[in-house]
Amino acid sequence: MKNSKTTPEKPAPKVKAAQAVTTAETKVVPKKPSPVKKSTKKAPAAASKPVVAVTPEIPQTERIGLTAGSIWHYLAEHGATQVAKLFRELTEEEKIIQRSIGWLAQEGKITIAIVNRAETIALKE
Repeated sequence: MKNSKTTPEKPAPKVKAAQAVTTAETKVVPKKPSPVKKSTKKAPAAASKPVVAVTPEIPQTERIGLTAGSIWHYLAEHGATQVAKLFRELTEEEKIIQRSIGWLAQEGKITIAIVNRAETIALKE
C-alpha cells in the first residue's frame, strides 16, 4: 500500500511586495549639428559709425558764384546790411564773401555805402 501522505493544502504563492522595474539605460548622444541654412533675416549691423558725407571740393569760382547768390537772396529778404553782419550770418569764408561782394558790385547788382564807419551793402533798385 502506498503510503498516503497527507498533503497540506497548497500554500498560496508568495507575492513579492514590489518588483524592481528594470529600465534600459540610454546613452546620451549629442545631437549632430544641423547643416547651416541661409537665413532670410538681415544680420544686425555692427557697431554703427557716424557717416561722414564726403563732398567733392568745389572750384573756387563756383564757390564765389554760389556765395554771391546767397548774398543776393539774403539782401532781398533783409534789406541793406552791414558787411560784418554778413560774415556772421553766412557760413562761407570771409575771403569768399568779399570776392562775392566784388562780383555783385561788378555786375551792378548792389550798392556799397559807408554808414557810421560801417560798410553797408544793399540791392540796387
